[in-house]
Amino acid sequence: MNIRELLRRPDEPAPGALQIAQMLWLLTGVLFIGFGAFLLNEQSKLGGLQLGAISLSLMMFAAGAMFAVLAYRLYRGERAARTQLTWVGLIAALPMVLRMGRYSLLAALVLFCVVLMWLPTSNQYFRVVSPKPQRRR
Repeated sequence: MNIRELLRRPDEPAPGALQIAQMLWLLTGVLFIGFGAFLLNEQSKLGGLQLGAISLSLMMFAAGAMFAVLAYRLYRGERAARTQLTWVGLIAALPMVLRMGRYSLLAALVLFCVVLMWLPTSNQYFRVVSPKPQRRR
């Protein structure tokens, strides 16, 4: 597979809100990985790694990698990526908004991305690019 195949996009131009969401999802993935690395570094300087800090860092690494991969699939115009980003984003963001003060910036960014993906112009784009399969009766 060559680089052109990897960067192939649908012929239909994506609306501006969806393009912003695509870039913000990629940024969110990078930020999650960065915050996880920062947490590990901060804990190691304080005198040792605790299980809670390691678990939270691993969760942030996994979420960051997942957001980056799904952002790429969203870039390619896959409807399933939008649904998966919505569910994973809500599952990751809602506890962070309610409990983790320092990470609430990431949670706000995730929730903003979810809203951008479900605007009417984005819905219209996915109807054209990736239509739902017909139901069998």
